[in-house]
Amino acid sequence: MGSPKPARPIPQLESVVANLQAVLNTHQGDGYTCPEMGVDFFDVLSRWPSSESDVLRAVALTIERYEPRLRNVRVRTLPKPESAMAVHLEITAEWNGRDNVRLLTELSRGGSVKVR
Repeated sequence: MGSPKPARPIPQLESVVANLQAVLNTHQGDGYTCPEMGVDFFDVLSRWPSSESDVLRAVALTIERYEPRLRNVRVRTLPKPESAMAVHLEITAEWNGRDNVRLLTELSRGGSVKVR
């Protein structure tokens, strides 16, 4: 008799989220084995909103380069309350070549990134 619970891919998705959080919080030049890895969001966020397209492109390119489990990555800005001290992004992508995944990301004005 088979297992009453089908295999859940959640731990794999949690691994993707953890990797994205680590990669997006790496500053340019801090990766010892991969010095080109990293983005300095502090600089581009200080010029927000004029730097919006730069931020969206940097996030998408970083994900495409350092998270091979995600394909067809799209990043867009989400509306936020006027008092927010962060930029809110939505990341959508194909995961495992067939499932769609949607992640919410918060870039603080100080340059740190939270992915959920």
